[in-house]
Amino acid sequence: MGQTRSNRQSFFGRIAKDKTANTIAISAASLVPLMAMVGGGVDASRYYMTETRLQAACDAGALAARRAMDDDDFTTEHKQIGLNFFDQNYPAGTFGLEQMSRDYTATNDGTVNGAATGTLPTSIMGAFGYDEFDLEVDCSAEINISNTDIVFVLDVTGSMNCSASDTACGNNGNVEAVDSKIDNLRASVLTFYDTVDSATSSSAQIRYGIVPYANQVNVGGSLDTSWMASSHTYQSREADWIITVTYQPETYTYTRTGDGYNWDYQGRPEENEYGLTYNQCVASINSRYDDYVTSNSGGWTQVSQSGSDPRTTVYTGVVTYEQLVFDGGTYYNSNGRCRLFYEHYEYDAVSDITVTEGRVENREFQWAYREVEFDLTSLYNTNSFSAPTGWEEANETHTWNGCIEEAATVQTATWDPIPSGANDLDIDLVPSSDDERWKPMMPSLVHIRDDDSNNWTRSDVFTTEDKPHAYTLCPKAARRLAPFDSRSDLESWISEANGFEAEGATYHDFGMIWGARFISPDGIFAADNSTAPNGDAISRHIVFMTDGTQSTGNNLYGIYGIEWWDRRVTDDGSASQMSDRHASRFQAACRAARNKNISVWVVAFGTSLSQNLIDCATPGRAYSATDSTSLDSAFREIAEKIAALRLTA
Repeated sequence: MGQTRSNRQSFFGRIAKDKTANTIAISAASLVPLMAMVGGGVDASRYYMTETRLQAACDAGALAARRAMDDDDFTTEHKQIGLNFFDQNYPAGTFGLEQMSRDYTATNDGTVNGAATGTLPTSIMGAFGYDEFDLEVDCSAEINISNTDIVFVLDVTGSMNCSASDTACGNNGNVEAVDSKIDNLRASVLTFYDTVDSATSSSAQIRYGIVPYANQVNVGGSLDTSWMASSHTYQSREADWIITVTYQPETYTYTRTGDGYNWDYQGRPEENEYGLTYNQCVASINSRYDDYVTSNSGGWTQVSQSGSDPRTTVYTGVVTYEQLVFDGGTYYNSNGRCRLFYEHYEYDAVSDITVTEGRVENREFQWAYREVEFDLTSLYNTNSFSAPTGWEEANETHTWNGCIEEAATVQTATWDPIPSGANDLDIDLVPSSDDERWKPMMPSLVHIRDDDSNNWTRSDVFTTEDKPHAYTLCPKAARRLAPFDSRSDLESWISEANGFEAEGATYHDFGMIWGARFISPDGIFAADNSTAPNGDAISRHIVFMTDGTQSTGNNLYGIYGIEWWDRRVTDDGSASQMSDRHASRFQAACRAARNKNISVWVVAFGTSLSQNLIDCATPGRAYSATDSTSLDSAFREIAEKIAALRLTA
């Protein structure tokens, strides 16, 4: 405490020298201790009240000036902001302070320093020779981050291609418009980074994660294969062969079992053969005795049948045979010619006919569209595998794009608290069973199933029609928490050229579930997230940005399959029930994050700040932005608050 001593003689000093007033002197002397006690207390209290108020005003001005600075450059505008805040907190003349002065300066590293002085006249202590107190306070404010984890959960749906001012735009043909929202977002993310970077302590750990979301999230590259399913059932197709078997006769054997009848003379034909001996000629005629000629197979009666390939069938029926009776001839030795004559007869006889038939299989191909289980064990080595899903069971290569299907869940509308069995909403899930494991999203395996009238059906469909694949989009692969080496690395990561593009529908819960998993100090990334290298505490934040309300579709392929067919979220597959339940799941994911002491910041860009978004955010941390300027301001303000703007004196 500063004070000034007066040189003039006090009232009590004059009394002490006046010998005519002894009684008064004695009385006055007895009052001295009392006055000193009371006066000292009153003036000391005024001093401390004034000093405290002056210090608070100095602090307020320093904080305001530093908050207004975009970087380390301190201008006259920033100085004036500090002075204005000082004056609002300490109007001139408060507590009778005189000759007050205040000023703000800044160092090269952006620390704002302030000082204020003034003189406070005493009220009672002047009687003791103390007329005034000199007051002097100083203050300092800086932004200085310790350990901080930040996960951006960013809406990259089709509407982000539109300008914020174009309310009639749907997705701009999935082409970024001039002044598109996604380009505004890129600029604001960089502003955020700059604000935090300028405030970062050299000993601090600052890490960024990014989860782009639409009707999918691409997190497969961040997952250990032990957390992925080795098999999974998809709404797919498999070969269904229509097989027709016929038998073609190959050999016939005729065995006469009855006497001949219906003898019929056919004439006396002549036959010439060459190169034989005479006896050979005669033998050739005799060998043709009881040869088969014809029969009426329609009149046969089947006796037995055995075998399948070949199949042997025995019939009984009437068979017509021929008989040749040698009737002389001439043999010519000169050329080995044998000229023979014979009597030719035909006759009928009851016989056994043994038919050997070859099996002929006719195969006609079609697909059976149904739920099909596939072995995925080979997928995780190369991100692709072959399956016989092509025409006539031809192998097709199916490639994993990194997007996933969620762990098992429950069909319910009640999500507070999260029910048992809802593994998908457990942000600290470490899979140890098939119900808990994630499955790869395989768009080329999945088909829409409808009947001949184009009506959706959950029954098996048999057809040669190549049914369309379900609609889906897989955004850019999410980034786990890690430092960015430089601003240019972040700028490159969120560039259109590197796949940070806008397309697809809006599922807020998908993004929030995985944003929370990426930043949780427990769960699958606990080894990386629970502590920082310097041993200090970690401040955790999710910055969730969307440009629209939730937009779902029950025929889209998302992290819960295709809802109309798979029914993992709803019990009826309806679009309305689906929308309501995803909104409830979003709130459950937000609560799960907040319950882990993770600050959730929400920014609605170019859309209304709905109650669903407000309720997701940590209280007081929901923002609305209508254009690029207000979006930039929102991101800067969030960064400043995350950066822990604080007094250092």
